[in-house]
This record gives sequence, structure tokens and C-alpha cells, in this order.
Amino acid sequence: MASTVVKPLSEPHPVASAIHRNLNMLSNALSWAWLDTVCQYRRSRIGPLWETLNVLVMLLGLSVVSSAIFGSSISDIIAYVGVGIIVWSAISALVIEGGGVFVRNAGYLSNSTLGLGLYVGRTVFKIMITFGHHAIIYLMGVVFALVPLVWTSLLAIPGIVLLFVNGFWVVMVLGFICARYRDVELIVRNLMQLAFFVTPVFWNYRQIASNRQFLVEYNVLFYFIEIIRDPLLGQVPPLGHYLTVLGFTVAGYALAFFVYRRMRGQLAFCV
Repeated sequence: MASTVVKPLSEPHPVASAIHRNLNMLSNALSWAWLDTVCQYRRSRIGPLWETLNVLVMLLGLSVVSSAIFGSSISDIIAYVGVGIIVWSAISALVIEGGGVFVRNAGYLSNSTLGLGLYVGRTVFKIMITFGHHAIIYLMGVVFALVPLVWTSLLAIPGIVLLFVNGFWVVMVLGFICARYRDVELIVRNLMQLAFFVTPVFWNYRQIASNRQFLVEYNVLFYFIEIIRDPLLGQVPPLGHYLTVLGFTVAGYALAFFVYRRMRGQLAFCV
């Protein structure tokens, strides 16, 4: 009788296995974030649109204040202020929510073997879902001809991608640091309130004196806002804005790698 040789199954390539594992983790994080959003607004009539309504009210109020201070008409600045507020709401949420990501999930961290990336992705994707609801305000601006709809608007897509790609390392780093040093979370919240006023969210940076331009040039949050706001307002962002954001992204993930290696083993004792 002829013998049958059974060939052993080849092991998957380590890179392919890592990619598959991370994609599966991101898929689970997105599902978890969607479930969080649904449960949070389960008995609400309009659900997460309440947050969008809050942003809309803030937009209208800041537009009136800005027009009174800088002498511009509301119709001229409402689009600028509106897109700025929408992007800022995502930036602020990533920073503030990131500080408590591991503390909020202390029960899971202590009693399960789920990867830390799942908790980080859960937070980032939930903020992304809320950001998607805020985009309704932009669509309203298009309908009422307050915002131009041109081909350059598509350049906002890589800007949005870069924003939330950076969100992963920001949430990771702040999650570790704020879990170890609880006062840092409160300090970060206060600093974000200050950053809102020194970042050109509702005021035009082109109107400040040349000797005050350093408030913009050395503010990395400005570049994240502009690579999204400029395209949506029909302008092409300068190449330097993208290079600054890309450099900050690389530096941020290097910092996240360092923090993860140093603080991963201590996390269970901090939460």
C-alpha cells in the first residue's frame, strides 16, 4: 500500500499574524464603541445629537462674540468658527477622555486578558462616532451656502485620518500617565481650557500682529485644525502643515512606545 505523507500546516508569517490580530482588535473596539454610544443614549429621543446641538449653540454664541470683537459680519466668520469648533471638540475629547481610559476600565484590566489597544480603540472610535454626528453641522452650512462645496474639500479626509491616528497614541500616553499620577488628569483639563483660547479656533490668526505669530507657529493644535478646516473652506493647506503633523505623529508614537515599555507592568497596580 502506498503511504500517505501528511504535510504539516505552515505557520502564518509573524507580520501577517500581527496585522490580522490588530485588525481584529480594531474591529472589536469599533463594535464596543458603537455599543457604548447606543447604551449611553438608549432612552433619548435624538441620542448623540444632543452633543451636536451643544456644539451648534456654542458655534452661534462664539460667532456673535467674534463678530462683535473683530468687526466682521456673522455670515463671513460662521463657517470658519463652525469648522474650528467641530475639530476642536474632537481634539479636546481625545485629550480629556484619554486621561481616564484605563481608570474607567479598571475592572476589565484586573480580571481579563484583553489587550490595552482595545480600551484605547474603544475611546478613540467613540469620539470618532460623535465627530461624525457633528459633521451634520457642516452639511447644514453647505445647504445654506455658508460653506463652499468644492473638490478641495476632499483634502479634509487625510486631515481627519491624521487627527484620529494621532488620537491613538495620545489616549495611550495620557492613559498611562494619568493612571499613575491622578492629578495630571485635572491639570490636563485645565490646560485644555487655556489652549482653547490661545488656539485660533474662533479667532482668525491672520489678524494678530506679526510679533504675536509665535502663538500660532508653535501651537501644534493649530496645524491639526488647519489641515481639516482649510480644505472644507475651499483652500489648500500649505505643505508645511502636513509635514509638521507627520513629524508630530512619528514623535508621538515613539513616545507611546517608550511609555508603554516603561509603565505597562505597573498599570494593574495603578488602577
